[in-house]
Order: sequence, then C-alpha cells, then structure tokens
Amino acid sequence: MMVLNDKCKKCNYVCNAIIFQQNFKNWTSDNDDIDKFIQDTQLSAHNDVNKALEWIPYDKFYNINHIAKGEFGELYKANRIDGNISYWNNKNENWERKGHYMLVNLKSLNTTENLTLEFINKIKIDHEFYGITRDPKKKNYMMVLNNICEECNKICNSIYFQRNFNNWTSGNDDIDKFIQEFQLSTHKYNEISHALEWIPYNKFHNIKHIAKGEFGGIYIANWIDGNLSYRSYWDHANQNWKRDNHNMFVNLKSLNTTENLTLEFINKIKIDHEFYGITRDPKKKNYIMVLNNICEECNKICNSIYFQRKFKNWTSGNDDINKFIQDTQLSAHNDVLNALEWIPYNKFHNIKHIAKDEFGETYIANWIDGNLSYRSYWDHADQNWKRNNHNMFVNLKSLNTPGNLTLEFINKIKRKHKFYGMTQDPETKNYMMVLNNICEKCDEICNSIYFQRNFKNWTSNNDDVDKFIQDTQLSAHYDVKKALEWIPYDRLYDIKYITKDKFGEIYIANWIDGNITNYLHKWDFENQNWERENQNMFVNFKSLNIPENLTLELE
Repeated sequence: MMVLNDKCKKCNYVCNAIIFQQNFKNWTSDNDDIDKFIQDTQLSAHNDVNKALEWIPYDKFYNINHIAKGEFGELYKANRIDGNISYWNNKNENWERKGHYMLVNLKSLNTTENLTLEFINKIKIDHEFYGITRDPKKKNYMMVLNNICEECNKICNSIYFQRNFNNWTSGNDDIDKFIQEFQLSTHKYNEISHALEWIPYNKFHNIKHIAKGEFGGIYIANWIDGNLSYRSYWDHANQNWKRDNHNMFVNLKSLNTTENLTLEFINKIKIDHEFYGITRDPKKKNYIMVLNNICEECNKICNSIYFQRKFKNWTSGNDDINKFIQDTQLSAHNDVLNALEWIPYNKFHNIKHIAKDEFGETYIANWIDGNLSYRSYWDHADQNWKRNNHNMFVNLKSLNTPGNLTLEFINKIKRKHKFYGMTQDPETKNYMMVLNNICEKCDEICNSIYFQRNFKNWTSNNDDVDKFIQDTQLSAHYDVKKALEWIPYDRLYDIKYITKDKFGEIYIANWIDGNITNYLHKWDFENQNWERENQNMFVNFKSLNIPENLTLELE
C-alpha cells in the first residue's frame, strides 16, 4: 500500500511528482545516469503527467520487428501492452493508462551519453517520448517513442493512416497516392469521414447491377465493415479503425480510367454523393468508386435517403397512396416522426371492431413492429429502422375512398390522432389509416391516454369510485404520481388488521405488483400495462365506510 503523506514543496499538496518519487525504489535501469534522467522528468511532472518518462520493462512489449536503421541506432516497432500514463487513480493506487497495446517505435541508443536535454528536445520535434527500456539479450538501451504529425504536433488521424500504408495497395501508384493524400490531410478527429480508403472487393456482398452511369456500370452492395464516421476511432489493440456502420448499403460506380481521379472530378462526384473510397473487381480488373447518395437539401445521408432505398420493397397497390406516403418520407429529413409508412396487414394482431364514425369503421389492434419514434434509427446491418415500441396499441380506421387523402383531410385527422401510416385488409380490400388517439391538452400520447385505454379492463362496481380514480389518471399527463389505481383485492397478501381511525379500519399487507409512482416507470407496449418496481411492497389500506368520503380533501 502506498502511503502518500509527503507534500510537494512547490505545490503544497500530493502531486504527480510525489507519487512518482514514492515508486523510485521499485524500478531501476541498472544505469545511474538513465535512472536520474527518468527521475528528473518525473519530479518535474507536478501537474502535467505528459512531462514524465518511464522505465518500461522489455517484457511489456510484443510483436517486436526490426524496420530500419536510424540516425541514433536500430529502429524497431512493437506493441506496448500497458499503454502510456493518463492519471493517478487514488482508489486503485495506480496509474490509469490509455492506449493499451498501442504501436510504438523502439530506437536503440548507441550510448547513454546521448541523453541530454538538447538530444531529447531534438527527438521531441518528430516524436512523443514515453520512456526507456532495455533489450535483455543485447543489453542495449532503447527509447520508446511514437511519431507525431508535423502539422498537429501530436499523434493525429494522419499518423494512424500512415502506419497502415504498407498493409494495402490498389496495384496502381496513382490511386495509392490519391488515397494516401486524402488520409494524410485528415488530421482532426471530426475530419475522419473526409478520408478515402482502399477497400478490398471481398469486403462487399449482395452486389447487384442496377444501371449504367456516365462513368460506367452502377451497382448496389453491402459493405461489411462500414465507413469511417464521426464515431470512428483508432483501436490500439487491433491497430485499425473502430467502426459501427457494419453491413451498410453503398453504391459502386465503375471508373473507365484512373485519369478521372482529379480534384475537379471528385468535387463533381461529391455534389450528389458521399465518397468513401475505391475498390477493384478482381475478375474485370476495373476500378470502382464506393459511394452513397446524399440528400440535395441536407447535403448528407438523411432519413429521406434511407426511406428512398426501401421504395422498391413495398407498394400499397394504389399509386396515389404510394405517392402520398413517399412524399411524407422524402420530407422527413431530420424528423422521422413526419414520415408515414405502408404497413402490411399481417403486422397487426388482436384486431377487434369497436365503432363506426364519420371516417368509416374503427378497429383496435396491436402493431407488432411499433412506430418510428424519436428513439428510432437506421440499422445498417438489417437495412431497416430500429424500433422499440413493439406490440403497441393502435387504431385502424377504414377509408371509404383513397380520394380522402388530401392535406386538409390529414390535418383534420391529426388534431386528435397520431397518424403512423396506411394498411389494407386483404379480405375486404379496404384501405385503413393506422392511428393513435392523442391527448387534447398535450397534443401527444401522454400518460392519460395509456390509462384511458385501460378503463374498460377494470371497475370497482361503484360509478363514483370509478370516476374518482379515472379523473386522477386523466390528470396525470406527465406525472404518473398523480394517478390512483383500482387494485384487485387478490393482488394483496399477508393482510393483517392493525387499528381503527375516523375513516375506518386499517390493515397492513403486501402488494404483489407494486406501485407506478416513479418517473422511471413507463408504459409497456408488449404487455399493454405499466412497468413497475417495488413488487411485494409493504402498504397500508384503510376501510371506507361510505364512498362519499372520496373527495379531493381526503386525497
């Protein structure tokens, strides 16, 4: 256990220098000059741990490969298991580190006399300097370094790309140079999507020819790895980029000649596309651009592009309805809630007729997939929308004629309903709107709507009691704590009489289901009921001599 009682004379508290100092006895390079050199850097790292060098045991490296001979001696590359120091963890009494398994350079020192301030400053012009190690066989000391970007003066994206240059080639020097120049200009983390890549052809599947374009054949395909996005980062363990858009949909456009690859040509392509990189068909030997269509209005891939991709996968059997739905989807650039959908009838179950109104027959049903909500997003792997309101409750309202679908009609519907899309009964052939009632006060589906749906499923057998409970539920728009419930007696157990007061007898019991008086509790679409915690919770209940006691004052 490390006892940190000493304060730094300069800082007047336990700083990095004190922590390093307490560890001096636990390591040595077996060279007094090197020990002193490392210790001096650690003692100066009061508030900036990056100033400190470390003595790094040689067994903390693996994959050690000779790559060249440099000005100061032999040069190797290796992976460093621990990574470099980040900050002191008081709880664990150790240094937290970042960059586990990171790639580093090991540069031999011909003589420890090189270790002067002047020498170190020269090294730091082009490198991050982490510490010193020693090859136990050759007995030579080695600096542990990393190349840094001349422009950024640190390890940026361009350095990570540069490390990987020797791991790929397009087989064409001009294309290699073109891609590498893009990668070397991608310094900042938020610029990574600007970089082009060489993408092996076997990283694509489901490749289908769709058209012939200005520059050659056009194909669609799924890209297994997915593109470099703003969420991508360098994975030190795998020495490659971490990606999340796996199996994403892309276009492949043939290049008739690599002479097309000019800045002017690329800018022309980027007007309508995101440009990810270049690949090559190993059979036809032709080079192919890897692209994605972008929205003209947003200048990026937005919701409308994802919807557009699916147009060929569905039809209502009615051109007017198709166009109506597609128009809403093409306008849903940044708000998926604006989009309607064509919903196959077999996506509903528990379909029951409930009424007839001015628009036609009305049914209730459960929608298996659920609606597109603010939490929905495009799933590249499944090439579809990710949803979470599975098995949700909806209304189905028949349309007497598709000619009803005008903007005026839709606006009238939306005053009292959420409008999710259209479906068609395969037996009666009539089209139906998929809707949900909304709260007049909130103009959305709030707690009161969920409670209201359940009114038919319970009764106290006393109209006054029913109304009293329902009124509290209808007022619980955003605060479920305001709502009371009708609780069947068989949901209580271990019922024991304890006393009597002015309102009646008092009992204690355990409530099997537990309450919903927590803002975290939400409506469970799957079970069409509230999610609950506190199962088997302890409660009191008091007898009511007369229902007239139920007033706001009593509550």
